[in-house]
Amino acid sequence: MSAIYSSSEMQKWDKYTILQTPISSLDLMERAALTCAKQLLGNHSFGSIDIVCGKGNNGGDGLAISRILADCGKKVSLYICEYSEHSSAEFEANFKRLPSTISIARLSDSSTINFTGDLMVDAIFGTGLTRPIDGWLGQVVTQMNEAGIPLIAIDIPSGLYSTDNRENPLKNCVQAQETLTFQQLKMAFLYADYAAFTGKVKVLDIGLLSDFSGKREATLIGRSDCPLTSNSIFAHKGNKGYLSIIAGNSGMLGSALITSKAGFKTGSGYVGLISSKDLIIPLAIHLPEAIWLGENWSHLSDKTDAIAIGPGIGTSKFALEMLTSALGSKRPLILDADALNLISENPYLWKLVPKDAIFTPHLAELKRLIGETKSPEECLERQIEFSVKYAIFILQKGAFSKLTCPDGSVYINSTGNSSMASAGMGDALTGMIGSFLAQGYPPKKAALNGMFYHGLAGDVAATKLGHHGLLTSDLIHHIPSALNSL
Repeated sequence: MSAIYSSSEMQKWDKYTILQTPISSLDLMERAALTCAKQLLGNHSFGSIDIVCGKGNNGGDGLAISRILADCGKKVSLYICEYSEHSSAEFEANFKRLPSTISIARLSDSSTINFTGDLMVDAIFGTGLTRPIDGWLGQVVTQMNEAGIPLIAIDIPSGLYSTDNRENPLKNCVQAQETLTFQQLKMAFLYADYAAFTGKVKVLDIGLLSDFSGKREATLIGRSDCPLTSNSIFAHKGNKGYLSIIAGNSGMLGSALITSKAGFKTGSGYVGLISSKDLIIPLAIHLPEAIWLGENWSHLSDKTDAIAIGPGIGTSKFALEMLTSALGSKRPLILDADALNLISENPYLWKLVPKDAIFTPHLAELKRLIGETKSPEECLERQIEFSVKYAIFILQKGAFSKLTCPDGSVYINSTGNSSMASAGMGDALTGMIGSFLAQGYPPKKAALNGMFYHGLAGDVAATKLGHHGLLTSDLIHHIPSALNSL
């Protein structure tokens, strides 16, 4: 699991690495600059480059990058923003190393700027910025954004705060096409609200020691964090989990089919469906392995190991009755879609929600549950509060899906892609998490595995089929490949 740290913790991580290894702060900066230069040279075609620097350590990175690129034969124009009389020691040391081939301009409130490079690098402010950019420096940022030159930010776009931008007007913020960030993602990169500033983000390993342990803002999960239980040689359908799904009214039968198929593809031995009788024929044609249990709660199988409820059930009185029964079933439970809408419309149901239930709302459904918020940071805070208050897991679906836990911890998914923005994807996720629950995975593990392998199946599908026109059915087909890491 990869930690996501605040800027202050990142500084501690730098210092920890410097103290524990024979490397100076200046040499660590050189390593970071060399890594950035390799990215620029390897991924962009340019003969000339404009590099705009501040006077702190982010500016020091920019100076070192300038020298490396100049040594590689690139025409480098360096612009130093003179917003302070003081500069960091690393900045000064790198300034002294600059070759004479680099053109240097110092910017102030009376400067005229004419950017002419094939590429531009932003190295004005790093993750330590705590106040908005304004005045003449804001005008510099505006000119950078309007120059019509591909713009690459180093570590973080200048003007964006690394963790919390609630107090940031974002009026003067670099709009990068790409951000080369060091060692780990920053929290600001994980919200759709700030994607216009960061562009495509690439995380560069600069060799900070992996045994550092600081206070985490969140944890980014990867493949090693989601191990699967191996099947016994004596496994059979009766001990691989019975998932009962309550989904799909007569107008939303596809929801039931998608959820059920995903449950099977994720490994459940049995999948039973409580749904409209109109589903019988489609089920026989498209998923004959599934069992139609009936239309009422009374038909729930005694073999049921876990229940998934919500996709396509509507918000009728009958659906409310079904949800109420599910909440009292004392079985592992995942709630999605209309089940969540029913709770938001009938707040008394919160009292019935069992401990360790898993909620899987998209952003609009989440806000119906927790109330409107003014920022993504406030939304996540409120989500955490609800997870703690009701002792439940809430998985906010979307890019970088965010799982909040009863202990207040936050886990963020590293898999998935934009081709998954298609109807039915959430239903598939519900079936996958429900399947893991039915197979006996603890709720937290079921939720983590579900969101990781759901995204990974989408990645596998996009790799094989392309990023345009991907259907949920395509993702479901590739669930076994994701589970088997093929």
